[in-house]
Amino acid sequence: MAAGIIRSFVELLDESDPLLALAIHNGHELPESLQQNCGIGETDRLREEDPFTEVFADAFPNKMIVYTSRFAVDLNRSPEKCVYQVPDDCWGLVPRLQPLSDEILSELHEDYQRWYSSLTFTVNRLLVKHPFLLVLDLHSFNHRRQGKDAYPDPQEQNPDIILGRNNMPSAFYDWVENLRKLLDRKEICGHKIDCRIDVKFTGGWLSRWLHKSFPDKVLCLAVEFKKIFMDEWTGVVDNDFQMALASEFKKAVDLNRKHDYTGV
Repeated sequence: MAAGIIRSFVELLDESDPLLALAIHNGHELPESLQQNCGIGETDRLREEDPFTEVFADAFPNKMIVYTSRFAVDLNRSPEKCVYQVPDDCWGLVPRLQPLSDEILSELHEDYQRWYSSLTFTVNRLLVKHPFLLVLDLHSFNHRRQGKDAYPDPQEQNPDIILGRNNMPSAFYDWVENLRKLLDRKEICGHKIDCRIDVKFTGGWLSRWLHKSFPDKVLCLAVEFKKIFMDEWTGVVDNDFQMALASEFKKAVDLNRKHDYTGV
């Protein structure tokens, strides 16, 4: 397996804008060597990925989008946990039919570090021009785990948009709460959005790493969109609804950026 397995797209269309959008679980690609050793069927694998989250990232001029599956390397896990090896690593699914060789494991970990080096370079490039950077870590989650025709999971624990605030400095909390208010009850294509904070998801390794690596210079907000914009069992997306959702999300973020979010 050749090095450089993680295929990632970086685009900085407006470096005067101190915002970077990330879609690190967007990808579905797996090299043939990992496909042959994967115990998860392609359909099930797609359901556990975050397909089409690049659309939310693409609403912003500066973005990093990953096209390689999290079942190769999970960029939202620590270096020690970034490669799924046993069912406990990935919700009881069987990630590998046979244990990965030391050579492949080494290559995957090296590529993980290369991607984080690329992220570091991109963040520093924007920080050269700005004292502070807002990073949006964009994800999606399932809400029909009992089956395509079963009732959706209870709304109480599955709001339409989740803002992950728990792993950031408390100085940013008010800013995130204000963003929640801008999104909550917003009507999109006849659907009133339910937006809440730290329900089910509070952010992962990447946001914690950014806050630790760039203290007082970066606010990284983890955002989880419930897959109301697609059929999570077939992979079919409602393009009109998703585009409207992405547009309203960007409007809310831009409006909220008029308020101070530097935490100082």
